[in-house]
Amino acid sequence: MPASPIRLIIFDCDGVLVDSEPLAMQVLLRALANAGLDVSAEAGFRNYLGRSFSSIAQSLDDLHGLRLDDAALEAMRRDLADTYRQELKPMAGLIEVLPQLGVPFCVASSSQMERIRLSLEVTGLLARFKPAIFSASMVGHGKPAPDLFLLAAERMGVAPADCVVIEDSPPGIIAAKKAGMRVVAFTGGGHIEPSGLAGTIAALHPDAVLSDMRDLPGLLEGLEARESSGMRDLLVAVDVGTGSARAGVVSASGVLLGRAEHPIDMRRTDANHAEHDSEQIWQAVGLAVRAAMRAAAARPEDVAGISFDATCSLVVRDRNGVPLPVSTDGEARWDTIVWLDHRALAEAGECTATGHAVLDSIGGVMSPEMEVPKLMWLKRHVPETWAAAGQIFDLADFLTWKASGANARSQCTLTCKWTWIGGAGGWQPDFLAEVGLADMLERGRLPDRASPIGTDLGPLTEAAAAALGLTRRCRVGLGLIDAHAGALGTLGAFAGDTGSIHRHLALIAGTSSCVMALSPDPRPIRGVWGPYEGAVLPDAWLNEAGQSATGALLDHLIRWHGAGGEPAEMHHRIIARIMALRETEGVGLGRRLHVLPDFHGNRSPLADPNALGVISGLTLDSGFDSLCRLYWRAAIGIALGVRHILDTLNRHGYAIGTLHVTGGHTHNPLLMELYADATGCTVVEPATDDATLLGTAMVAATAAGLYGSLSAAAMAMQQGGTARRPNPEHRAQFDRDYRVFLAMLEQRQALEAIA
Repeated sequence: MPASPIRLIIFDCDGVLVDSEPLAMQVLLRALANAGLDVSAEAGFRNYLGRSFSSIAQSLDDLHGLRLDDAALEAMRRDLADTYRQELKPMAGLIEVLPQLGVPFCVASSSQMERIRLSLEVTGLLARFKPAIFSASMVGHGKPAPDLFLLAAERMGVAPADCVVIEDSPPGIIAAKKAGMRVVAFTGGGHIEPSGLAGTIAALHPDAVLSDMRDLPGLLEGLEARESSGMRDLLVAVDVGTGSARAGVVSASGVLLGRAEHPIDMRRTDANHAEHDSEQIWQAVGLAVRAAMRAAAARPEDVAGISFDATCSLVVRDRNGVPLPVSTDGEARWDTIVWLDHRALAEAGECTATGHAVLDSIGGVMSPEMEVPKLMWLKRHVPETWAAAGQIFDLADFLTWKASGANARSQCTLTCKWTWIGGAGGWQPDFLAEVGLADMLERGRLPDRASPIGTDLGPLTEAAAAALGLTRRCRVGLGLIDAHAGALGTLGAFAGDTGSIHRHLALIAGTSSCVMALSPDPRPIRGVWGPYEGAVLPDAWLNEAGQSATGALLDHLIRWHGAGGEPAEMHHRIIARIMALRETEGVGLGRRLHVLPDFHGNRSPLADPNALGVISGLTLDSGFDSLCRLYWRAAIGIALGVRHILDTLNRHGYAIGTLHVTGGHTHNPLLMELYADATGCTVVEPATDDATLLGTAMVAATAAGLYGSLSAAAMAMQQGGTARRPNPEHRAQFDRDYRVFLAMLEQRQALEAIA
């Protein structure tokens, strides 16, 4: 198919029409230095290039806690105007080129209209563009959102597909791609070399790169003549959770086009044992993918890449890939120990007792949810399975093996759950021998080294393509653990600024809750898993905390209470009644009830799998309103548990002020309100319907070659979100509740010592 004709050229202003970016950066850095913040020129260009002063001010608040008031912003604008009048020049060759273009052109800039006009006026360009001048102040969301470019195309009467954008900044390139326009990256500005952005720009895969404006007419001719294959570059993301497999079809710009879900079975013989059938999981994945493709009205040949995230469940197969039983009383098809299974509590304790250095990267305490203690249990209690084992996988790695046939294992899974240490560390044979697993690598067919997330494992096998309803054009990307995919989908926007990412936290909240904190350097914290290198983003270290039961705790209380019943039918009813009760009693509703939510142990920051839940303040009241009060106070306990984790992280070098929440809890208005009010943080709910699927789609896009790196894919595909700030009127109540929460932790410890 021929490419669409070019009917409109949309120029960015700063760094494209005028060589203004070095001047603007000088002004910004002067202002920041006056405010007490030292930012290097490279960091300034990387984080603030192509953004308005108001957008920069918001980012400074979010990332550094620096608030620039209106007076400071106005002083910067005056300084910039004076500097422009004295020093600003048009981009070399531009004035000669404009008459040669032969199609209409306009300017669409993140700057305020006054600044755009000033730039064009002092460089002699205003008459050539007036009145086709568009500013980010004319739309609700600036770059990297597509709104400004779409507005320009609409006002100029041209379809997005017929537009070409000339941009110099990563946010602008991303915005053009999201708008469905072709984009030319201009690298001839004076800021490109000192900013170090050339690699980032290249990784975003613009349609063309231009370093000299005099070459623009010829480049546009080639771009217009370039033929299209007629295929779209779509991505399939698969998320396997505790009870279902979900699939999403996602565009290359990160838009979820279709989504479907299929249940998976779980066998439970007691409270501590839980098992899956991995073949049934694979079948559920196939059904979900096919349904998602139908929902998206997508053709199989349009899918360029697929990847998988999954719970950290453990799949056991023999040397020929045949399922093996993981219990003494189970059929071979029950070959998977579910992540939440706690059968290996004693083995986890033995690992902790070794005091080995591997514990330094898991907070000093081994969890029964990790793979080593589960494998110890399996070797002791089902020796015939251990003797026959020839392949053992984390579930995400099992799925990429089923899809591609490749035996590679993800840096995410091995680092976070298997005691593999990144860098030069690798496996620790002395530790494995000490816990009786000297033969683990052989039995599991585990490679010597983990592979980075997003590694291209090759195309789908014939069998996998048939099972999923896709084609062998589709590349398979090495996946990751489900919560880590959620972290990538929510924190990916900050992939270009790992130096400040420690101010943000991902909360992936559903049956249980995972808390993901990223930093540019390792920060070991007792009771918090990590630090893990490259477990989410390649240039960042991860600390992972969590709560073992959150949504599951609320479900349990509903079933347990005399006025309760089936949770699926009661959550909305309970929430509505709590809202009504709060109209008269306020947030102090049920204030004499206090709940420690550790009903399934404390994953973080105490790292005590034997911890017990506590409810203080019960009466003989068994009516519906008493259930509502208990539910409300349990939700407060869950939010205070997050605050306890945040306090621990912030004592170790983090400065978290923003929570990015995804998962089932986003559908519970009480929890979303409490995550802001009880922690004192700004809470951001992602605009995408499923941040976990988005994160996995970023991995698929990397493997498919749509972007040059996982970080580039994360920046380009992020979708933004809506923010909720804490209500200061509620702070005093939740501060009191938190003091009680901490006192109850101490009292529980004292009681257990006596018992």
